Amino acid sequence: MIVAMPPISSFGGIVLTSREWFEKCLERNCTVFHFPPNKKPNIRVLSPGSVCMVLVKEGSSRKDWLFVGELTVRSVKLVKGEEFPVYAPRAVELPNALFPKPGESSWIIVFERLIKYERPVKLGDCTDIIVRNKPLSEQVITGFTILKPDMAIRVINAVRTKAGYKPPTTQPPAETKPSHDDLVRELLELGEWLGFVVKKEEYTPDKLYRIDVVWTDAEGHAPLKAFEVEISGNVDNALARLTHTYDMWHCEQLWLVVSDEAEAERAKKLVEPRLKGSFAKIKEKVKILGWKELHDMYNGIKSHSELIKELSKR
Repeated sequence: MIVAMPPISSFGGIVLTSREWFEKCLERNCTVFHFPPNKKPNIRVLSPGSVCMVLVKEGSSRKDWLFVGELTVRSVKLVKGEEFPVYAPRAVELPNALFPKPGESSWIIVFERLIKYERPVKLGDCTDIIVRNKPLSEQVITGFTILKPDMAIRVINAVRTKAGYKPPTTQPPAETKPSHDDLVRELLELGEWLGFVVKKEEYTPDKLYRIDVVWTDAEGHAPLKAFEVEISGNVDNALARLTHTYDMWHCEQLWLVVSDEAEAERAKKLVEPRLKGSFAKIKEKVKILGWKELHDMYNGIKSHSELIKELSKR
């Protein structure tokens, strides 16, 4: 993924973390940075294209802390512990930054591929980069530090120059959206890796509807999870199928993958008004997912599929 220059009007930031997070994130190609549960970092000012530099704690003095790379923001959101398993394969859990449990929530930054600087920059060597009338080396830097638009590009470019990093200026080709069949296949494979019995285009018992994908715990049992991939733009039809699925099987979870929207947050805004009206019955059962987050999760854990199979055996 080619990283473009941040828009002039964008906020930027500094993410303070550990060398362990950075190395594991690079190794696993992670695309989610999560803050510990109940923390309230002011990341809502970030927008798609915002750049955050990654600062890791090194040595015994903060002067030895290193700017080791950067990430480009795709979105920011507050995620409940019940929803976090969708993001966990793309994140790194550490003892001082645990994943949220049910009943908790964490703010996350969903980002493009992490960039590693070939020449890390010591914080102590940033005395010539002035932020709010003080050297960057003397600024108070916490888990997340905002860089306002009027200074973000200047500060980021100054650190890039010291690191010898020049981001490409050309934009990458747009990512090809997977087809309905691609997303169905990914759901089937994910279910298999997690130890479920999976079925494609399974009819409800009354043969009234055919459901894209269902996951069961054993052959012949009623589905625990049902998935509909909506590509026609008619969300009402998909919700009607899921409502009938719940009436027939009482599934624990109903999943709607909205392929017109890449991100779950925008997909939810599209669907949630309908769940307050005609489909209120399934409001607490339906989970909404944008196609890109399903696609990214699938690609992120595909290389570990055999290990996941072993871990999921009962």
